[in-house]
Amino acid sequence: MIKGDKSQSTLKTKFKRFTQKRWAVPALYLGCGALVLTTVFVLQDRNEEMAVNPQQEVSYEENGQDVTFGPEEAVEVNSQVEKMALPVEDPSAVTVHRAFYDQEASAEEQQNALVVVNQTYYPNLGVDLVQSGESFNVTAAMSGTVTLVQEDPFIGNAVEIEHEDGLVTRYQAVQDIAVANGDKVMQGQVIATSGVSELNPDAGTHVHFEVYKDDVAVDPISFSE
Repeated sequence: MIKGDKSQSTLKTKFKRFTQKRWAVPALYLGCGALVLTTVFVLQDRNEEMAVNPQQEVSYEENGQDVTFGPEEAVEVNSQVEKMALPVEDPSAVTVHRAFYDQEASAEEQQNALVVVNQTYYPNLGVDLVQSGESFNVTAAMSGTVTLVQEDPFIGNAVEIEHEDGLVTRYQAVQDIAVANGDKVMQGQVIATSGVSELNPDAGTHVHFEVYKDDVAVDPISFSE
């Protein structure tokens, strides 16, 4: 027998004796399992090192110029869309003294929605809200920015608020104004109290509320429903 064959025969004999022992096979399985787990952990650590952190800046070269990407701003996808409300704390407590002039309303409804100024009739561009002749708080119909605070005894003191999406709300015949031009207000925030005006003396204490969408007057009642 040549030397190489003798060495191989000796190795086979030793391996056979090793595998005949009770603990040999489990030990081989455990060893292989440990080797596999070690390989997985090493590969995982390498992948984590290569992963890009979204909060980090990433730079690379393109066409000889350095390009850098910064962290993107988080976008709130579940933010609730604000819906316009009537400018009062309790909508069920107020009634409409004079409605908005609707081109599609009946002749009687249109007549009741006319405003008389110096014997001239004008369509009412808003609604006049009353609360049993009592004074009440006037609130912001939507969140926005105050763009006008005006004192005018004829139309009653006025507040104008600009909102998103081309919406503007106007509140007339108010007193005790609690906001100033440029103020940021939240929906439901008290901006004044109801008052009187020479334009609609029959309404007594009330608020004249107007809504404009892209500079066009719309019915505040239907728009806030």
